[in-house]
Amino acid sequence: MSARPVIIRCVLEVIIGPVFTNADLTKYAIDIGDNITIPCGEKLVPFSDDDDGNSPEFMWLHEGRHERQISRLAIQPNNGTLILTEVNRNDSGIYSCYINGPDGEYIRQKVHLFVRTPPPPLPNVTVAPSTILAVILWEVKEDGGYPIIDFTAEFRLAHSNDSWTPISPNHIPPNLRQIDVYRLEPNTTYAFRVWATNQLGSGEPVEVHAKTLHHMEEIELARHLLAGAENFDTRVWVAAVAIVMGTLVILTIGVCYLLYIESRSPVVSNDEQEIIELVPNIILNPGFDDDRMPLGIIRADENCNSETTLRLNNNTVIQPRRL
Repeated sequence: MSARPVIIRCVLEVIIGPVFTNADLTKYAIDIGDNITIPCGEKLVPFSDDDDGNSPEFMWLHEGRHERQISRLAIQPNNGTLILTEVNRNDSGIYSCYINGPDGEYIRQKVHLFVRTPPPPLPNVTVAPSTILAVILWEVKEDGGYPIIDFTAEFRLAHSNDSWTPISPNHIPPNLRQIDVYRLEPNTTYAFRVWATNQLGSGEPVEVHAKTLHHMEEIELARHLLAGAENFDTRVWVAAVAIVMGTLVILTIGVCYLLYIESRSPVVSNDEQEIIELVPNIILNPGFDDDRMPLGIIRADENCNSETTLRLNNNTVIQPRRL
């Protein structure tokens, strides 16, 4: 019974190793395309050869797999430091360092490497089309390690080589998750694409196709207008047009005749205009003197009487004073 625990202990240490929690992970973050150096344990010092001349052995596993076949990966033989050049998106993950020390025991160090990249493709991109517009919707689950600056959306006719048409605004705010597309044609298939951008660049566009709907009101209207079109007599249409055109011609001739009569009418002279104006003045003002004498100045009669009966505008009679 005493040998059985020894066998289990070897399996746990060599193959599975001790259990680590998140607190035991050393976290590193690096931008895509950069180089990184990861030590195999912060408290470890470089090993020297033992008395037998044996050097310690180091081994790094990425997500439980050997990564020695990667040409961009190198391990320093004296301290097991991992050197990774030109990292890409696939280099993210958990790295485990195994050390075969002089005492023959394995010591493991776990590192969580996170590679910051442009935003990944947006998940759940859908399009809700209408007759002449559509709504593009999307979700965001990852930002690539940096906050999203904005989104960009474009559209064009599906299965064509036309250039993509930007959807206004060109820089969609990062808090939005949908955008409206206007000026579309009914019953037409379009291609839509959208992507996110952070400080490292633009993510991969996600393209979806959608077909706009028929305009049912226009279809029904066309059916009513074209009802019985096959039995329509063109002579009726010609007669209706002739009646309308004839009416317009008669109205035009009448207007021209009235303008001609008005232009031929005589012009009233200035003297006649004064006579016409004099008549209403005499009627309204009985004391009006046709000799154009000012009111209040009266010629003397044979009795040297310079006053005569006056009638004011309010019909008040003033008798003359006798001498």
